[in-house]
Amino acid sequence: MMVEKAVKMLTQLAMVVLLTRYLAPSEFGLLMYCYAIVSMLGFINTLGMDNILIKRFVDFPTKKLSYLKHALVIRMSFSLICVIVANVAGLFLVDESTRLLLFVISLYHLAMPMTVFSWLFEAEGRSDLSAVGLIAGTLAGFIFRLVCLVFSDSLVMLAWAYLIEFVVMGVAYLALSIKHMQYSSNTHLSQARTLGLLRDCFPLIFSGAIVLLYMKADQIMLGSMVGQAEVGMYVAATRLSEAWYFVGLTLIGVYYPKMLHIKKHQSRELYFTAIVKDGRWIVWGALVLAVVTSLISGPLINILYGDNYHASANVLIVSIWAVPFVYMGAIASKMYVAESKQGLVFWRSCWGLLINISLNYWLIPIYGATGAAVATLVSQAFVGVLFNLFDLIPGVLRTQWRMVLGR
Repeated sequence: MMVEKAVKMLTQLAMVVLLTRYLAPSEFGLLMYCYAIVSMLGFINTLGMDNILIKRFVDFPTKKLSYLKHALVIRMSFSLICVIVANVAGLFLVDESTRLLLFVISLYHLAMPMTVFSWLFEAEGRSDLSAVGLIAGTLAGFIFRLVCLVFSDSLVMLAWAYLIEFVVMGVAYLALSIKHMQYSSNTHLSQARTLGLLRDCFPLIFSGAIVLLYMKADQIMLGSMVGQAEVGMYVAATRLSEAWYFVGLTLIGVYYPKMLHIKKHQSRELYFTAIVKDGRWIVWGALVLAVVTSLISGPLINILYGDNYHASANVLIVSIWAVPFVYMGAIASKMYVAESKQGLVFWRSCWGLLINISLNYWLIPIYGATGAAVATLVSQAFVGVLFNLFDLIPGVLRTQWRMVLGR
């Protein structure tokens, strides 16, 4: 599972380096600004369904194909809504010359529903199949962007890469599922099951909206308050730190089904011990990463992006420290879902959004992109760890501390 995440992280890093070398901060910032607007609607597409569906696959193995079919239909319907809403929002958020760019980027939502197959692969313990699809899509998007940079200077052409990446990934997932999974022709759509899935996802839909808002609001607020160039500086730095999110979140996703199995068939104490055993390596890896990156941020930014992006070094020093909190928060979220307490994810995210936006309004006018990074770090620390001081689910905070202390 680490292989495809390493491939994705390295290709994303390489592409950001190439984009910053070819594009001025204002151009790079405009591309990222439009992507931020579109990706903020990702909660409508995913519906917070991943953890719920994996849990269904594990708990009801004989009904997994029925749940898969229902999830596909639901997500395909909502993906169209994403495209419509993104372009309606564009009428108010971007000028007329930028709307085509926004429209092209928004089309990737139409291919995203195919990622439900990766959730089935994970529940079946076939992470290798997820890896093949992810690598195929990532490399296709990378190659297309590379060709565009060489033969075209159009931002719109670069925007098509988002759709191509997800189309190739989806086709690969579909082909692999047909080859390796058995499908029943007796699986029919059920209104009750459809509504049941939506009902279970309901708290996570809103929490997903909140999460995406405070992950992307900083870019939109930067663009509107201090300009597109500052967005470019910010994204250039945060892409380096956010690339590591995929590594830890993937590992957490891999051992989530094992956690559920232990909780269901063994003792609660063994359940917490298993979380600590696997989670401590992830959290400590993030802490070491943060220390090393902070020490070399200046030379690293200069080597990768050049002098035009030197201000990104301070942003990177701050943003890299959000990685450990993101990992601990993701583990806590899995524990909430395992206890059927999805509502806590929503309220936790609400507080995170409130903290993030409030700090952005205060810090961005003074410190620009660095201020936005500080706001994100503080909000992630609250969401990931400090929220658990309320002890709404006994054992979560204690488990997190055991991960940090290594015992």
